[in-house]
Amino acid sequence: MDIAAPGEMTLARLTRLDGHYRLQLMLGSFENYDEETTSALGARSTPEWPHAFARLDTPASTFLSRFGANHIHAVPGDRRAELRAVCELMGTTLDEFTRG
Repeated sequence: MDIAAPGEMTLARLTRLDGHYRLQLMLGSFENYDEETTSALGARSTPEWPHAFARLDTPASTFLSRFGANHIHAVPGDRRAELRAVCELMGTTLDEFTRG
């Protein structure tokens, strides 16, 4: 099973709500676990697919109630400032998830 490398990640997904685009954005980190834990977690889904175990910078209840897609894109590092600027320039709604 392929596992993503650990580290800080920017996670985002362009979705639509009521016919209008919005960028759902958050910071998180990918984590790695011991082999037994990783195997057990991977077996709960599709082991043939690559996996990433993410700790999001938002409560699970918030993410689960608001996130509008069944997958998300991730890039290493904190790229939220750049994505906020893109939303501003394009007039796209920004839906940012944070703990604060």
